[in-house]
Amino acid sequence: MLVREIMTVPAYSLPTGSTLEVAIQLLARARLSALPVVDADHHVVGIVSEADVLRLHLTPDPRAHLRPVEPSESSEASWPRLVDEVMTPDPVTVLESADVAELGQMLADTGWKSVPVTRDRVLVGIVSRSDILRAMTTSDSAIRRHLTHEFASLGRAGWSVSVTEGEVTVAGTRGGREARLAQVMASAVPGVRRVVLAGATVPDGDPSVVSVPSEAVDASD
Repeated sequence: MLVREIMTVPAYSLPTGSTLEVAIQLLARARLSALPVVDADHHVVGIVSEADVLRLHLTPDPRAHLRPVEPSESSEASWPRLVDEVMTPDPVTVLESADVAELGQMLADTGWKSVPVTRDRVLVGIVSRSDILRAMTTSDSAIRRHLTHEFASLGRAGWSVSVTEGEVTVAGTRGGREARLAQVMASAVPGVRRVVLAGATVPDGDPSVVSVPSEAVDASD
């Protein structure tokens, strides 16, 4: 899958100079984990997240403490007024053509919940962990119908498809370029987690694609 196939469009964003209060209200109302901050050319120059807001010094509630809470200098400090004061500048962004598999790994490794998507530095969308998870919930029957239709439209109606828990098995290719085509088409479908090519050589040594003897695969639905 590519990022452009699952990203949320349009993406909420705020212009530089927006008040922090506006950001807080939008984060809460739209149930967002982060908001890109853009300049006059709609280039992403920062991002303000839930965590950025939570790092601010909130007033302690005395009811939660056995002893009276003495205000500290930090708690008495005024809140920042603008998003520019709390945003993370020059955030990581991804291109529309990025591989969702690589993005998912990055989100898992960093703990980030979402990343802005850009085209020539201009914000075009946002992709989140929940977007990826939703794509993974595509039903096996929907994946099978889609690939059967796509293969038939290319004159490859003889290729049979079965899908089990997101694992696609394609039988009937003659290996080589046909196997590569089947691999690319199947891997691009949302919800596909692995591709098995029955009786074909694995193209390019891709670890997400395996080959098995044709007689070991029941390609019927």
